Amino acid sequence: MALRFMNFDSRTEQPRSLSLPNALGAMERAQLVRRLDDSDAAFLFKHALVQDTAYSSMLRHERKRLHRLVGEALERAYPERIAELSPRLAEHFDEAGETARALFYFERAATDAAARFANREALDFFARALDAAEELKTDTRDTLYRARGLVYERVGEFESARVDLERALEIARTTNDAHAEWQSLMDLGFAWTARDYTRAGEYFEKALELARASNDAGRIAHSLNRVGNWYLNVEDPERALAYHHEALSMFQTLGLARGLAETHDLLGMSQMLGGDMFAAYHHFQHALEMFEELGDARAIVSTRLAHYFYTALLQGNSLALPQKPPPLETGLDVLRGARELGWRAGEAYGMWILGEGFAVLGEYGRALDLEQRALAMAREIDHRQWLAAATMLLGAIHAELLDWARAQAFVEEGLKLSEQIDSLHWQRTASGFLASIYIKQNELTRAAQTLDKVLEHDAPARTLGQRQAWTARVELALAQREPQRALDALQHLLAATYNLTPDAVIPRLWMLRARALMQLERAGEAENLLLQARGASEEFGLRPILWRVMATLCQLYRAQGRDADTEREAGAAGTLVKELAATVEDVTLRENFAARASERIWGA
Repeated sequence: MALRFMNFDSRTEQPRSLSLPNALGAMERAQLVRRLDDSDAAFLFKHALVQDTAYSSMLRHERKRLHRLVGEALERAYPERIAELSPRLAEHFDEAGETARALFYFERAATDAAARFANREALDFFARALDAAEELKTDTRDTLYRARGLVYERVGEFESARVDLERALEIARTTNDAHAEWQSLMDLGFAWTARDYTRAGEYFEKALELARASNDAGRIAHSLNRVGNWYLNVEDPERALAYHHEALSMFQTLGLARGLAETHDLLGMSQMLGGDMFAAYHHFQHALEMFEELGDARAIVSTRLAHYFYTALLQGNSLALPQKPPPLETGLDVLRGARELGWRAGEAYGMWILGEGFAVLGEYGRALDLEQRALAMAREIDHRQWLAAATMLLGAIHAELLDWARAQAFVEEGLKLSEQIDSLHWQRTASGFLASIYIKQNELTRAAQTLDKVLEHDAPARTLGQRQAWTARVELALAQREPQRALDALQHLLAATYNLTPDAVIPRLWMLRARALMQLERAGEAENLLLQARGASEEFGLRPILWRVMATLCQLYRAQGRDADTEREAGAAGTLVKELAATVEDVTLRENFAARASERIWGA
């Protein structure tokens, strides 16, 4: 606490400047206080015990009076610094017993801290504000509970967030505040997307119903967006797009920039999971430009991270891509942005996206590190959607490294988690990965059962989840030596592929088609497809798929007795495998990968 040359007239209780050099000089010589700054008429107690003793020696009513007077003096002296001084003003009025005035400043301090992403500071101030609001039974309690709940959600404390948001909803209903009730329903729905899509959907549907009853176009549009995103995660992208486009039209009519930005962001996600990376790219670009104009730091980080879905992700390697992968190194800078915001769910989200991207490029060591960190953080904050994603992808990376036992264990766990949160998107994606792992271990019956559980035989092949499962069906047909069934399934996939231009090449699908043609002894067509797949893999830097294409070419050349071509291709593939293995720190994992990949190349 600083002592300044300020005192109060006992008759008017107005502050008046006094010269106290003698008294303060004596205190300074007695080692009780020290000057704060040579140029500042302020002193500090030299020890907290001295301050506590001086403070406690005052009568309670006198302390309260002085706190009130100091608070009022600060208000008058520094009106332009009220936001900055809100924490100090709140403390003074709280000590003065001026609860209403303390509430005003605690709420202001909490809101300011939350805006600066000083999350723990914000939570402390919201707690003090709520104590005051509950004492006064104010009409702002629901707003305070909601605001604190959102900060709890940001830092990954779901249970605390749920309790606050449910309390906000209860107060809103008690006070018949329809807008506050709608907002709380929306917030609860969003919070539940981290762990249970059924519960999330229930809240969003109630919010939409309430919004329609209010005839408020803005509320209706926001509700449409949340319901649309829910449909996306239960694998109904067409319905999701319909809801988002309706919301987009309403926001355009209303001229609401934030609503437009959020809608473009959600349209980007719908198009991406729906399999159209080109459309997704353009929507995300629109969203990013708008969020940057609005200065929304969290939305900027989220949308920038979504850009890294344009790499040939493990879960999207059956798609035509709009461009070369963006440099993943820049993604690490975006990840730091999420960390600086204290947005732990966003940080986990970014880590599993980037981990998947590094895996596709063959940077396995970095991929494993990022996925393991994403898994640990998702587990720590109990974000079950990201927990399912990181667990599944960690298994997918082990599968890339031909480590079947650990791959199977992780993906099976990821599938269970996907079922728990009731997300059909993640269930289908995980089932596709798992079926491929079973096939590699010759467990064909289990593979078929896994796919049949999540994908009807006449199901579309549009979404990422559907395509992952359909691609596994192609692999299953090849393992069962049914090349024509494999070609039919591939045709089904290709017919449903967005942006498939005549010169487009999808390396994984081209390689699978070549394998089917090899079984049909159509070697010339197979070789042409494999050469195209090799060229595209080299162009995009997709080294893991590249060595597999080379290994398949070795098999083709060996069957034709083309020894020189076999040696050339095997040598290049072997060199590439050594480079990939060198990125793995775990010696056992590295040596296992190199040995098994060598067997595949040389046909042992």
